[in-house]
Amino acid sequence: MQDNIVYKLELTSEEYKHIEKAKQEYYLKLSKMTKEQRLQYFKDEFLIENNLNFEKEINGTVYKVNAYFCDNSQESILQKIERMIKNS
Repeated sequence: MQDNIVYKLELTSEEYKHIEKAKQEYYLKLSKMTKEQRLQYFKDEFLIENNLNFEKEINGTVYKVNAYFCDNSQESILQKIERMIKNS
């Protein structure tokens, strides 16, 4: 179970304006995309599964790791890991 933690940040006026500007630019970028483009954007940029493909060099040997997932799966990788931990 994840605790609800709230962090309070105190920003200067300039910092707040900078964040607001970045937020508005991000909203504008998303608003120019179709629904399908937005879904693909979030899938490509934020899904944890995408971070599972990587290369790592160990003692001069480069290992390439790729993970593949079923699009019709009933659970996400996080749900699967949580289920496996609970059942172990």
